[in-house]
Amino acid sequence: MNSSSIFRPFITCLLLALCYTTSNADNEQQFASIGDLPLESGEILQDTRIGYRVLGTLDADKSNIIVFPTWFSGTSGNLIDFGLIGPGKLADTDQYYVVVMDSLANGISTSPSNSEKQPGAAFPTLSVEDMVKSHYILLTQHLGIDHVRAVMGISMGGMQTFQWMGQYPDFMDKAVPIDGSPRMTSYDVLQWQTHLQAIETLQAAGASNRQIADLLASLSMLTLWTPDYFVENVPREKLDAMLAESQQGNERLDAFDYAAQLRAMIGQDVYAQDVEGQPGYVESIKAEVLVVGVASDHMVNPVPGKRLAATLNARRLEVQSNCGHIGSSCEGFTVVPVVHAFLAE
Repeated sequence: MNSSSIFRPFITCLLLALCYTTSNADNEQQFASIGDLPLESGEILQDTRIGYRVLGTLDADKSNIIVFPTWFSGTSGNLIDFGLIGPGKLADTDQYYVVVMDSLANGISTSPSNSEKQPGAAFPTLSVEDMVKSHYILLTQHLGIDHVRAVMGISMGGMQTFQWMGQYPDFMDKAVPIDGSPRMTSYDVLQWQTHLQAIETLQAAGASNRQIADLLASLSMLTLWTPDYFVENVPREKLDAMLAESQQGNERLDAFDYAAQLRAMIGQDVYAQDVEGQPGYVESIKAEVLVVGVASDHMVNPVPGKRLAATLNARRLEVQSNCGHIGSSCEGFTVVPVVHAFLAE
């Protein structure tokens, strides 16, 4: 099946401004104010507000909760709109009560684009650890949730899932990081630093958000799919049309939001806080883990996740697809049943 037309809206959302669109009347956007948030950098994020949505029915003993953080530049509404959460979906609301969490700097939760006290370039440096900490505060202090069945996420959501496993190891029974990484490889850092340098250079030159977004769309294409995917599915004469389609909605992008999440991903390293003589990241993990990765992923290298799964003797699903970073979506008919079976055990 040629997946280019099926998944391209999902892809554009995954990376760029279409992710700022939300539309689910049945699952309304909610917010919680968690006050000033001390960050890993030593800075303070002032007047922090976290967006979230809830779906499904909560069991009387609260044993069926799944926490689902958002991907890079994505929103809680996107995860629902693109069919990842709902009856029979990846996060099955017939079985689970799903709390979908907007990550910091996604344009919904506190971000450079919506912070009144720290807008734009004044926004402090975030980490993936800060994203997870903000969600933990929301869950425990505002929603009364102190334990969940599972944490799962895709891409940057998968990175947050890896972080959850060591940061709050008693909080979940199971963890399902999908297309994420516990630590950026040199190639990952090279890629994301190129995006960040492009933003900073264009901002210094006075480029608009739209001009920046259009360039980022092209840069993203280089690693989102594989070369084989392009050769097989995108004739040269249709490349311009494909790029134009990927740039639709780019006027919604805020480059400062994009850069803030980029910096968090570049700094992602779950092992960085290990201290000699104390239990490290690996020793702290208590959850049962299923690591899902795509062998051909050029955007988030699957090797660190693969190695961690081997160290933990954890479950691992290696997806074979020329769709690259979105291979787990292209091969959803394979991935979803495996995730369902793992969660049900």
